Amino acid sequence: MSFVSITIWRIIGETENFQHVTDLMVKKYFPGLLALGAEHSMLIDAELDRFAIVTVYPNREVRDDAIAHISALRSEGAEEFGAELMDAYGGELLASSEA
Repeated sequence: MSFVSITIWRIIGETENFQHVTDLMVKKYFPGLLALGAEHSMLIDAELDRFAIVTVYPNREVRDDAIAHISALRSEGAEEFGAELMDAYGGELLASSEA
């Protein structure tokens, strides 16, 4: 069963910084998450100064095996994004629609 990680971030200072975050995600952090076993990762503009990163792993074990590296990516990302991690959630994917 797939495992999903959701992190909520708040940009500190300049709120027009989403292009910078988008560029970093595409060039650096999405490839890093995929290399750690993620199947898919998405960046979402949540509201004014907040964004979310949703990442799908094949199962909890893959995510748990990579958690030290994921924590390092989060710390590094916070500095590079100019944002602070507000909250992090994770859980089993119970249902999904296919496009």
